[in-house]
Amino acid sequence: MRTITRTFRTIGLGFALSASLVNAQSFEGVIEFTKSTGPVVTAYRYYIKGDHIRIEEVSSRGEVQGIMLVDTHDKTVIALSPERKLYMDVPNMRLPKDVETTVQKTGDMRDIAGYKCEKWVVKGPKEDRMITYWVAADEFNFFIPLLETLNRKDEQAVFFLEITGAAGVFPMLGIEQKTDGAEVSRLEVTKVVKGVQKPGLFEIPAGYNKFERN
Repeated sequence: MRTITRTFRTIGLGFALSASLVNAQSFEGVIEFTKSTGPVVTAYRYYIKGDHIRIEEVSSRGEVQGIMLVDTHDKTVIALSPERKLYMDVPNMRLPKDVETTVQKTGDMRDIAGYKCEKWVVKGPKEDRMITYWVAADEFNFFIPLLETLNRKDEQAVFFLEITGAAGVFPMLGIEQKTDGAEVSRLEVTKVVKGVQKPGLFEIPAGYNKFERN
């Protein structure tokens, strides 16, 4: 009996160690990036801890204008208004967007934000779009679940989800163009910092009231 108990304990420990190793490998930290659409440039910060991502929109003066708390396990999104001290649930009612794309992983490499990045090109002729991603691999396991939870319909997000074998990578640079070469949008990472994030970052702050639609 003791031998069996010891065996189960050993197996349990093995599973626990395996789980710890998996969790330890996943990226935890902060990613800062900008989104350019024509002359409009907006700065964002991702705070990542396991299944939780905090997205901050930052003004040119460095002030946080809006926050989203994303739980990729429960598939929930909560929007916070720091100015008004309000929060609201963001429902996901959009239907999936079907696109036809071709994907080319070129093998071309480039250094961006301290990472070696590979050039991937995704083309969608019917959408009149081509997106060039420069992706880095560092166990960025949060990214695809994040895109699926947000369910955004912009091509930068939709086209990335069309790529097979993209688990664990993050686009350090994404350039969206029309098929004639005209640039539509650009997502560019400016800073990546690894480090343990405080759980409180991913919770609704004390003193915030729920926004109720009339």
